[in-house]
Amino acid sequence: MTRTTSALRLAVAAAVLAGGAGPAVSQRAAQLVEIAPVAAPAAAGVKAKGVHIPPGRNVSFNYVMTDSSGSRWDIQYYGTVGQGTNNAYSGGMYLQIQGSNVRASRGQGWVNQTGDEVEIGPYQRNGLQIYRRVKVYKDEPLARWIEIFENPTNRAVTVPVRVYSYLNGGVSRMHTSSGDGSFDDGDWCFITESHRGNNAPSILHVVCDPRSKVRPNVNVQGNSLYVNWNVTVPPGKTVLLCHFESQNPSTDALRKIMGKLKPYRLLRDLPAAARKLILNFPRGAALAEIELERSDQSDTVLLTNGDPMYGEIQADGFAFETFYGPVKLPAERVVGMAPVVGERRVRALLTDGQVVSGRLRTETIRLKLPSGGDMQEIPLARVAQWSYRVTKERPDDLKMTTPMVALRTGDRLAFDPGATELTLLTRHGPVPLTAEAVLEVAMDNEGNAVHRAMFINGGRLAGLLEPAELTFALRLGPRMTVPRNRVGRVVFAAEEKPEDTLTQLLLSNGDELFGEIAAPTLSIGTAFGTVRVRPREIRAMSFAPEQPGRLVVQKWDGAVHRGRLGESFLDFQVRPGPKLRIHVEQIVGLLRNQVLPPEEVRRRVERLVAQLGAESYKDRQAATDALAEMGAGIAPLLKEYLDADDPEVRQRVEEVLERLGAAEGNRPPLPDGEEWQMIID
Repeated sequence: MTRTTSALRLAVAAAVLAGGAGPAVSQRAAQLVEIAPVAAPAAAGVKAKGVHIPPGRNVSFNYVMTDSSGSRWDIQYYGTVGQGTNNAYSGGMYLQIQGSNVRASRGQGWVNQTGDEVEIGPYQRNGLQIYRRVKVYKDEPLARWIEIFENPTNRAVTVPVRVYSYLNGGVSRMHTSSGDGSFDDGDWCFITESHRGNNAPSILHVVCDPRSKVRPNVNVQGNSLYVNWNVTVPPGKTVLLCHFESQNPSTDALRKIMGKLKPYRLLRDLPAAARKLILNFPRGAALAEIELERSDQSDTVLLTNGDPMYGEIQADGFAFETFYGPVKLPAERVVGMAPVVGERRVRALLTDGQVVSGRLRTETIRLKLPSGGDMQEIPLARVAQWSYRVTKERPDDLKMTTPMVALRTGDRLAFDPGATELTLLTRHGPVPLTAEAVLEVAMDNEGNAVHRAMFINGGRLAGLLEPAELTFALRLGPRMTVPRNRVGRVVFAAEEKPEDTLTQLLLSNGDELFGEIAAPTLSIGTAFGTVRVRPREIRAMSFAPEQPGRLVVQKWDGAVHRGRLGESFLDFQVRPGPKLRIHVEQIVGLLRNQVLPPEEVRRRVERLVAQLGAESYKDRQAATDALAEMGAGIAPLLKEYLDADDPEVRQRVEEVLERLGAAEGNRPPLPDGEEWQMIID
C-alpha cells in the first residue's frame, strides 16, 4: 500500500529555504529530526473555487431533508444526523478535530437554492477554518458529507480527524466491500446492521473511492462507529474529505446500492477545481474527465434537452481531425463521446483510457431503436453525449495500461516511452526520465513554471521539463510535437512501488528522494576530531538550515555525532533512477528504515546465534547473554533467525529480542525535536 502523507515541521523548514511552502512528505519522514521553522508568507488561494455553497438563505436547525427512497435526514447544528429513519442513529456523522466537535457558527447554516444541501462553518481549530456540507440526493437513496479544511496560515497543519456515529443499538453484523466482516486496507465501504428491536434500518457507509490510496482506520465498538483519518493541509491551501451514507430496512438493498455505486457520478455537481481537492475520492490523471451516463442494457444517447434515448449505436469507426493529424478509431475501441462545450470539437473516451479530441467527420449519430429496429439519425448538435453499454470489453472502470500524456486540451494520449526523450533540468543537473524509474511528471498549473517528477519508489524531484517542444510517439500512429505549456501531466505508470529498504533524503525545496548514498564513507569533523561513518550504518541525519554543513548523525546503535560534513556535495543514487550530486546546503535530512551494523558486528552476531544451538546449556546461555549485551541495534539481524530450523535457536532469539525491547519491531529511539535542536546549537 502506498505511503500516506503527513506534513512535518521539518518540511516547513525545508520549504522556507526554498522561499515558499513545499509539498507534504511521507509519514516515514516524521522520524527525521526537527529544525525550528522560519516564518514564510502564506500561500494564496485558500478559498478554492466551488468548494462552498454560494451564500443563500440562512437556516436554523434541525433541517430535515428526504432522499429518493423516502429516508429522513434530520440535520443538526453539528452537521450531524439526529435520528434518521426509524431511529437509525442516536446522533450520526459527528466531525471531531483533535477531540473537539465541529459545530455551526451561532447555531445557523445556509442552504443552496434547491434546498437539498446545507453548510455550516467556519469552526476554528488548530489554525484551520473548518466547514461541513451535507447534501441529500433527490434522485439517489443517499446523503453526502463534505468536510472542508482551509489553512490560512503559513505552515502546514496536520490534525487527527474522526467522523463518528452512535447507531441505535449495537452493531450485530458488518458487511464490507471485500466481503469480510471487518474493514481492512482493501475496503472502501461497509454496511452495519443493528440489533433490530426497534426496526432500525441498516446503514451503508462509503468512506473512500474504490481506487483511493488514502483510506481511513475504521473501528466499531458496541453501537459506536469511528472513522479515523490524519489530514494534512498545506499552507494557504484547502483539502476536502467526503463520505456517503444510505439508510434502508433491507441489507440486501444496500448491497445492491454498494454494487452499483459510482462515486464520481455523485460528485459531478462539484466543479473540477473542488473535486480535485478531495483526498479520499481522487480524480484521474487527465485534466478534463469524461463522465458518461452509461447503461448496462443498451447504448445511450443523451440529448441536449436532457432526454435519453436507448438502442444500438451503428458505426464501424470514427474519423477525427486532430491538431496532430487525422486519426481513425475503430468502433470497438470507443466507449463514448461528448462535444466540447462552446467548440466544434468532440472528445472521445477509448477502452484503454485514452481521450481523443478533434472534429468528427460525421455530422450525425445513428441509433437503432430496440423496438421495431427503427433507425434514428441524430445531429451531433443535438447530442450532449453518447456511449456504448457497459460490457466486459467496455467496462465502467477503465484502467491505464500504458504511459500517457495529458494535454490542456483534455486529450489523454498513449505514447511509446522508448521512442520519447524527456529530460528534467534540476538544480542538481539534467535528469533523463525513463519509464522504469518515473511514475509521472506533473506540470505547473499555477504559473510558477515548476515541474515535478514523481518516481516509482515514491520520491519527487522539481525542475524544468525539456525540451520546450515535446515530441511523443503516439500509440494511435502519428508523432505529436506540442509546446511544453500545453502539457498538463506525463504519466508513465499507474501506481508507486515503494521500497522500505531505501534511504530517504529530504531536500529544502520539498523534494524527496529514495536510494543510497553513493560514497563508501562520510567524513564528519566533530569537536573531538574527525569521524568516518559508513552510510549503511547511519539511521538518520539532520542539517541545520542556518549553518550549511552543520549536521547531526545518529548511527545504527543510537550513538550521536555532531559536527560539519567534510564534503560540500553528497552523491546520491536514486533507485531506480539517476545518480545526483547534491549540495549540502540543499539537504534537510536523511532517514534509513533498515540500517545494518558494521561487518564485524554482523559476523559476531552470526557466531553467537550459531552458539544458541550448542549442546552445552552453559554455552547457549552465554551466547544469549552476549547478544542481549550488544544492544537493540542488532535486532534487525536477529529477526532473520526467527524462522531458524532449530526450535532452541528460535526460542532464544525471541528471548533476546524481548530483553532488547525489540520484540515488536522497536528500534533505538530518535531524539525528539528539542533534543536535536540542542545538539545542533
